[in-house]
Amino acid sequence: MNHDSRALLAMLAACLLLGSSEPAGAQPLSPYRHYSSSLFITGNFKLSFPRQWGEPSAASGTSEESPTLSPVLLPLSVSSFRTVGNPVVPRRIASGVPGLVGEQRQQLEAALLELLKGYEHLLDQNDEQRLKNNLAGAFNFLFLSSYGVLKNGEELSEEQRESMLGQINACIAMRLKERRLSDREKQELYESAVLSGSIIRGLYNEGRDKGRAEQLKTARELAKTLLEQWMGLTIEKVRLDGNAVRIG
Repeated sequence: MNHDSRALLAMLAACLLLGSSEPAGAQPLSPYRHYSSSLFITGNFKLSFPRQWGEPSAASGTSEESPTLSPVLLPLSVSSFRTVGNPVVPRRIASGVPGLVGEQRQQLEAALLELLKGYEHLLDQNDEQRLKNNLAGAFNFLFLSSYGVLKNGEELSEEQRESMLGQINACIAMRLKERRLSDREKQELYESAVLSGSIIRGLYNEGRDKGRAEQLKTARELAKTLLEQWMGLTIEKVRLDGNAVRIG
């Protein structure tokens, strides 16, 4: 992914401020709050990463195991889909958050819709149309957001982001061989991954900037849970190897 994730979060924040249609003086309902991970994960779809590295070789300092995936051979189109209608996940999430009344749910749904629009607008700005309506791009965004939160703001390089994108794309291709999904199901997965990645990073940035320890904890807990339940990963399994990301 070629765009800087910090620029993405700035864009998302701007979308929330500028895109709100609330009356003057009214505060839009923030999407950065506590959520149950079950609101994002649906349909029993989970990625699985084959082990890719073993113990370093004493002579070379490099891994004795070669990656079992060949992501360079797979085009991103294997994880792309066609939209079948308007977004559906923002309403589902807003309806599942406890303690909100009707108008508040509408405000939260609108804020979540702005997060989706902000993500796709930035893809357009950065000439990354290849990642629009693409599951690998959405899950890579979730991974990058979770990695940054669990590593206290550490960011991957452009080459490392591309490495992870290719691996996720290969994992999705294998998973779709085992279980076919309709375009509607893929659209829901895409929206859920984009929203969860946006919320995780937004929670973290807001908590860090405003000194809210509980918000930082919420961001880390959601990142950890979604990585484990949705991508089969723990942060301890992720290793940076030059320009590549290895999972083991």
